[in-house]
Amino acid sequence: MSFAPLISRYDGAGLSAGTDWTGVAYIHDRQVCGSGVLLASGLHLLTAAHLVDAFNLENGVAVFETAGGVFAREIMSVAAYPGWLINESGVWHDLALITLKQAAPMAVERYGLYSGSDELNRTVTPVGYGQAQNIYGEELFESQVNRRVGENTIDALGSSLERFGWQGSLDCQLCFDYDDGTAAHDSLGQLLGSSHLGLGGSEAMLTPGDSGGGLFIEQNGDRLLAGINSFVTRYAPADLTEAIDSSVGDIGGATRVSSYLRWIEEETGQLQTPVTKSNTPPDDGEVARQVAEGEGVWFLVQLSTNATQQASVDFVTRDGSALAGQDYIPTRGTLTLAEGERWAKIWVQTLADNLIEGDETFYLSISNPVGAAFPGGRTELTAMRTIVDDIHLVGVTHLVPELFG
Repeated sequence: MSFAPLISRYDGAGLSAGTDWTGVAYIHDRQVCGSGVLLASGLHLLTAAHLVDAFNLENGVAVFETAGGVFAREIMSVAAYPGWLINESGVWHDLALITLKQAAPMAVERYGLYSGSDELNRTVTPVGYGQAQNIYGEELFESQVNRRVGENTIDALGSSLERFGWQGSLDCQLCFDYDDGTAAHDSLGQLLGSSHLGLGGSEAMLTPGDSGGGLFIEQNGDRLLAGINSFVTRYAPADLTEAIDSSVGDIGGATRVSSYLRWIEEETGQLQTPVTKSNTPPDDGEVARQVAEGEGVWFLVQLSTNATQQASVDFVTRDGSALAGQDYIPTRGTLTLAEGERWAKIWVQTLADNLIEGDETFYLSISNPVGAAFPGGRTELTAMRTIVDDIHLVGVTHLVPELFG
């Protein structure tokens, strides 16, 4: 079984997303092109590592199509998951994170991450900028780039296919085949010895250009990102054609987002390890209450004396007049002080734009103290920061090493 290191796309039966799914972007550097998915920060996109392996950052752009117009954002950096690889033998950790120079407009949809482990047999929605094809793998049109959406079901995890010679990070792969409602073309059903017809003739498959696009699960009315489109391969006995061409019988794979939550959260600043110290805390006057937009700012959390046991608090950012994903990157987590430690810094990254908005505020709240207590029996403490508007900005957001490693 061989793998095509390209990501592919749907049967073209009217599968145009129009102005919906605006947070699935068209990614290109004037040569390489594919898809990416905007995360809650508005500044980061997940995509496939193989798509951006040789990406030219000088020309790198993410394009968002909305009902109100088309918006392009320059790409500042790309970080591939450590150890990623895709070759003729298999696929390993095909995931990368794109950081934009400026946050996407608020009109563009942001997507949360699916953290469950029950993807198997779930109906999923693949979205991307692949080439429209019919069920025989023939292109329906050329050169036109459109965002399209379809449906399929997760028929297997990659780990269940290891005995057939599959290699790679198999526990981290969501697999689905292109069914037409017949057992003869049910690739994964034949491989695994049980029927996996899924949605039958209404299923969609990946085609070139869908690399880095999203595989979504709906939960409580929210669209959550469960996978990043990664590869298409074939199972000869069930495949309608003799090529890896996104025809009926082909098998698609996506990188399972829930396997990489900690890496994603650490890279985007959604989850951070606060800077801790055991010596004397900074003076109150050293704690900046204002920050220029686009810069990082820190909050000081301290005990009255060094901890005599491990102590922890939960922290979360909250909107004031500044909005999460537009003016700052929202962050949450748990801060832990070891025995003997007294204080810690929690960093928050603000975002730059070219709008004249005036100064804006946001908050960081800490709650649920364990091993320590808040003064006066309070259950929550909150501090405010002011983002100072800078009308001279050119749209570049400065990232601080304390937050992004």
